[in-house]
Amino acid sequence: MRLFIATPVNLPVYQAIKNDFKDIIDGKWVEGWNLHLTHKFIGEDNPEKYKTKLKIDNGKWKIKGMGLLNGKILYLKTDMDDRVNKEINEKFNLTDNKPFLPHITLCRIKNIKNQDKLNEKIKKWQNIDFVVPLEVYLYKSTLTKKGPVYEKIYKY
Repeated sequence: MRLFIATPVNLPVYQAIKNDFKDIIDGKWVEGWNLHLTHKFIGEDNPEKYKTKLKIDNGKWKIKGMGLLNGKILYLKTDMDDRVNKEINEKFNLTDNKPFLPHITLCRIKNIKNQDKLNEKIKKWQNIDFVVPLEVYLYKSTLTKKGPVYEKIYKY
């Protein structure tokens, strides 16, 4: 089973963001119910191995701004540190093969129609500031022709 550990994100302004960028980029937007911050992508594994409580303080974190990764991923920046990621690595004896970049993917860009307008819109959304509850789940990811389907299977 394809697995990852993440925090779901409810973003009330998501449709406004999509509308703001619709004439500037073409791409695959994440479905609103699939928005999340990934703490750890696990990949193919048995979910029972990961159904153990973690030492995660309930709390909140912030979405603070927008960015563009490698010219291909439009995402929201966060102030989330890597403490949850470290706890997951230690608890489940996982390794970090790349640095933790806390973010919420919005769109996988296929075509940028106007780079200058894209940069302007990203700057416009730099002041986005939302507080999100820290709820961490084990997710199952099923790949379909219409895109991935995520299902929460365990709450930490």
